[in-house]
Amino acid sequence: MFRGILFHGASSSFGVWHAVWITAIIFGTVHTLNGLITGDFRASTLQAFFAATFGTWAVALRVRLDTIIPVIIIHWLWDCLAFLTSFLRDLALLPFALVLFIYGLWLLRNYRRGKVELYRG
Repeated sequence: MFRGILFHGASSSFGVWHAVWITAIIFGTVHTLNGLITGDFRASTLQAFFAATFGTWAVALRVRLDTIIPVIIIHWLWDCLAFLTSFLRDLALLPFALVLFIYGLWLLRNYRRGKVELYRG
């Protein structure tokens, strides 16, 4: 929904760079609502941070590949990794989240006025 519908609408209205930040921030903010379910707002705030950094990378991948399918698969893998490392108290994902965030910005480094070089592997 975020990288498909919301990103498409935001990018057509505000441009890709604004859409990247809008979708990443909203994606992170929505994850804070997990605190209402669990009662652990510290954990949900940390989850929101991870979701926003992951969301930045995911939308960059969506733009570069011009498809959402790999992003859906990778999101599923990320959730599996988060579940499997939950006993390490969420901080195990911090290095991954930061690397993905920086990599997402790197993927968008050549973006200019509606054009981005797509990967042609």
